[in-house]
Amino acid sequence: MADRNIAIEYFQSYLPPFIAGQLDFSTLTQLPDVYVSAELQKTMSDIVYSCQRKDRKGKIKVSLLIKHKSYTDKYTPVQIGSYIFSGLQKQIEAKEKQLSLIIPVLLYHGKEKWEYHTLGDLFKNLEPEWKQFLPEFDFVYNNLGNLSDEQVELLHNKFLVASLLALKHTFDKEWLEVNLLRLLSIPEHVPENLLSKFIVYIFESSGFKEEQIIMTIETLPLELKNTVMSTLDIFVEKGKKIGRQEGVNETLFKNTQNMLLKGFAVDTICDILEVTPDYVARVQNEMSK
Repeated sequence: MADRNIAIEYFQSYLPPFIAGQLDFSTLTQLPDVYVSAELQKTMSDIVYSCQRKDRKGKIKVSLLIKHKSYTDKYTPVQIGSYIFSGLQKQIEAKEKQLSLIIPVLLYHGKEKWEYHTLGDLFKNLEPEWKQFLPEFDFVYNNLGNLSDEQVELLHNKFLVASLLALKHTFDKEWLEVNLLRLLSIPEHVPENLLSKFIVYIFESSGFKEEQIIMTIETLPLELKNTVMSTLDIFVEKGKKIGRQEGVNETLFKNTQNMLLKGFAVDTICDILEVTPDYVARVQNEMSK
């Protein structure tokens, strides 16, 4: 989404029609701003774009929040609220003459079903007289699980099509196996660095063995085949490195699990074992399964 052309098609396709119709996408510019705090970075990453309105009555900041978790988080509206106010505060500190409206877009591709919820939904059975003290805001929720493959394939940017399909089916190994060749063949005229990252993501998501990947690669057009093969060399070397670390990772997992069972706080586990809170959350998720 840091690629401007990809971002333009994504926003044109998945922002609400009124919003997309009011924006002049020829003015879309990626900003160096990062609104996600150190705490939010554990669960979200962000990309911020500025875009003029067609009527030139002001600028809008379209902020793409990417949620890359395999499980849902009911407190996401709180995180998004924090994100919005953090972004507005940054504009104030930059002494901007007029605040730009921030439109957060949440892209979710996890395994579990995740319904859209507002901040107010966290406060059940609360009378209107109390709810008036809750800050009101909305966000665009793009759940890939609610889109059919055919809907995704209507996009013009083929690299975006392949990327969204790969995200959508990350946890469906059977689908990836059947469609691996098609996914690798979809992108056209893509910068090599983008294509390489996409290839590595496919290989990692599929969990295919090296021999299986090579058999698929042999059927690709020559130019694409060379790019995929050079990327595969990097991927295999990375796999060897991961293999060398597996013993360490298994011990780390068991130590984290034992400390959780003994009631240690997450911060304490992170300090002692030198792991991130997100890693501890993944261990907790595996334990709950």
